[in-house]
Amino acid sequence: MPLYSLDAVVIKSRNLGEADKLITLYSRERGKVRAVARGARRPRNRLAASTEIFTHGNYLLFANQGLDNISQCEITESFRGLRESLEGAAAATYCLEIVERMTEEEEPGGDLFPFLLAMLRVLAADEEDLELAVRVFELGLLARLGYLPEFSQCVNCGCEVKQGASFSAALGGVLCGDCRTQDRDAPPVAPDTLAAVRFLVGAPLNRLRNLRLTGSNKAELRQITQSYLRAQLGRDPNSAFFLALVQDGTGPK
Repeated sequence: MPLYSLDAVVIKSRNLGEADKLITLYSRERGKVRAVARGARRPRNRLAASTEIFTHGNYLLFANQGLDNISQCEITESFRGLRESLEGAAAATYCLEIVERMTEEEEPGGDLFPFLLAMLRVLAADEEDLELAVRVFELGLLARLGYLPEFSQCVNCGCEVKQGASFSAALGGVLCGDCRTQDRDAPPVAPDTLAAVRFLVGAPLNRLRNLRLTGSNKAELRQITQSYLRAQLGRDPNSAFFLALVQDGTGPK
């Protein structure tokens, strides 16, 4: 039975049977991998800590015909700061959920793994605007997976969009003023919000504290990313409502 190791983060963890856990890892080497941690729910089990969500470690696994088994783990980072901050934990849980929902098993994601680690570190440090960090992560994830919406040219006629834009999640990007009738449900997007979203695509996660956006800008940004993710996934992520509730007392837009 071959052994292999993964540099990975636990992005999902649920109980399995009487004493086991079914773990979803996102790894540098193989992308998303599901595996079983036998006995991880028993008292003082050596795998217990390494099966907690957010945990980053070096995992040693046995390959099986079905689900692989986690043999051991050397924890690299537990991200304690996330467990001590309600907003940080809510934001991290949301980010991990959209990674889990948007990716396929055993499909390496290029630089998605280091991007995910960088996001967890930013959220754990709690030194940046966490709402903007989540927007950057959503956009960065979409870009890395090849699903980034079009923010520069009208998705209908191809003209450069500056004024009078609206965002169509159904059509996959912005519409110019002349083409807004192509999606009458597409909400308008202010020019400064459109400029902000273009900046945030690829923006460094640790350089957001000095970016000044109005509450209206942030609301439009959230509407853009979450309506698009909803269109891709078929529904809102389970953790989206709680994150919005923690941040400003609302649910997904």
